Amino acid sequence: MKKELKGQMERIMDESSGAYTDVIVQFRSEGDQQLSELLKAVFETESHRSMMVSPSHMLPPQADAFELKSAVSASQQRRVRKLLREQGASFSANVALGNVALELLAKGAREAVPAAGRFMSSSKLVSAVSSIKSRLKSKADTAEPMHLKNIDGMRVKVHRGDLPDVIQENAEQIDGVFENVTIKTPPVSPADVSASASTVSYTGTTWGVECAKALSAWAAFGTRGERSDGTKVKVAVLDTGVDPTHPDIKPRLTDFAEFDSSGSMITQGLGHARDSGSHGTHVSGTVVGGNSSGGWIGMAPDAELIGGLVLNGGSGSLAQIIGGIGWAVNSDADVINLSLGGLTFDPDVGTPYQRAIVDALVRGTLVVAAIGNDGHQTTGAPGNDYFSLAVGAHDENIRCAGFSGGRTHILRQSSHIDPQFLPLVYTKPDMGAPGVRVKSSVPGDAWEAFNGTSMATPHVAGAAALLLAATGLSSRPAQQRAFLARDLLLGGVSDTGESGQDQRFGYGALNVLKSIDEALQRGF
Repeated sequence: MKKELKGQMERIMDESSGAYTDVIVQFRSEGDQQLSELLKAVFETESHRSMMVSPSHMLPPQADAFELKSAVSASQQRRVRKLLREQGASFSANVALGNVALELLAKGAREAVPAAGRFMSSSKLVSAVSSIKSRLKSKADTAEPMHLKNIDGMRVKVHRGDLPDVIQENAEQIDGVFENVTIKTPPVSPADVSASASTVSYTGTTWGVECAKALSAWAAFGTRGERSDGTKVKVAVLDTGVDPTHPDIKPRLTDFAEFDSSGSMITQGLGHARDSGSHGTHVSGTVVGGNSSGGWIGMAPDAELIGGLVLNGGSGSLAQIIGGIGWAVNSDADVINLSLGGLTFDPDVGTPYQRAIVDALVRGTLVVAAIGNDGHQTTGAPGNDYFSLAVGAHDENIRCAGFSGGRTHILRQSSHIDPQFLPLVYTKPDMGAPGVRVKSSVPGDAWEAFNGTSMATPHVAGAAALLLAATGLSSRPAQQRAFLARDLLLGGVSDTGESGQDQRFGYGALNVLKSIDEALQRGF
């Protein structure tokens, strides 16, 4: 058993408790090579960003600079590569420059990898699963292994004493093993809007929609989430669910799915739609909500919404969220909103979150995640993953909220990274958005104001929907689309806080009007 895998096993055995162990096992696959190639682009990007002082340096080059086709002449390819190299702080430019073979996983859902089949039939696992099922009796189905295709992994629940033997027997084909931890919605607090005169003064719209420049974008570019060809940008909100009867949600909700702790879908369809709390409906309203309250609450009210229940009553599992991400990508979601996470101080590479996010990105789906509500020098996963677009919260006066997370991470060792490139230093969040006294929909045909980075995140997801609707980004190859959208949203922010990126605002505050304008100027 390799050293890193052994360390993961020891950590799980030390930190977990109880008679049973619930884990996610990841196998070696083609995704490992893809991640390795993407990490090369990360190092190139970060080396340029450490010296930049303006968010505009992160904007991608002109659209034709991404035409790296073998059909063009050698001189044309040299010109294209020169253009990409000059835009070193653009992550999408460095991905293209590295000629990353992202099309490998951009062709749709992966079939079961051979490693998964061998693992399922291994004698130790078969025996361990049979043993736990006999002990669980009426709940035996909860121990059924679940193949998580989007991460080349398997969720497995076995008796605590059986796990080491199961992993040891299959060590040669296993890339990592992670506890299927419990994930909760970040703590959010109801807000008293009467405490802020500037909030109360907004009547035709919430202050966040105006502050993020969504109203200006609607007027300037003639869209609120619907493309010029009549199709709607699709946003997936993975949360506590969504109330399908709410007047601000009902016209926009087109699909729904619920997942269990193993990551398996247990229901699908609008007839099953529900919110097991209120968090998901509130988040969804900020993405696509209309003006049923008398004022506009959503960033992209003409966009399409699909809702995934991955946090039943506000709590779920890592596998549940991974399953939801896979469903959203397979449902052709353009954007995924993750207003959820767990506090962590340890950056890592190759985690289930990262594999799921990378799988989404290379298939054209942007993943937006909350950074967490535990304050400065803290971050939550998956918001602290390098590849997520992490969002912090600010108030009406563009002051960072005290609860908003932020931290500089230093990754010192990883089997996925050549030691010559370590340490990898990066800061989260990537950007800030309205997250204080945010009014939105809640179940029961009602509206409330909440505080939280959970509230900031859907402003960015909605902004991404507007960006995709107002430009030609949707027609770009899948393996370019999400990376370009990410660069354009970051490059269009209004720089706040310290010059460049900082731990409070990231690169700056969301400005969707500028992001769309920059995209159109570059031919997207």
